[in-house]
Amino acid sequence: MTLTIPAPSNGLYDDMEAEDNRHGPEPDETEAFHRLVRHLVADGDARAALAGRRARRTLSEMEAVR
Repeated sequence: MTLTIPAPSNGLYDDMEAEDNRHGPEPDETEAFHRLVRHLVADGDARAALAGRRARRTLSEMEAVR
């Protein structure tokens, strides 16, 4: 008689984490990310204004500099 050993399992915690990850980012994580990006944009715009410059926002503005 051959004894079969079951494959290793990651466990309940890893299964729960995988299920949670399939749902995507939580709304509070997304909102925190958007707040960070808005802050970085505002900070960059303020620094550019102090230097007498303005950030290019559109593709046509970026291409005009070439």
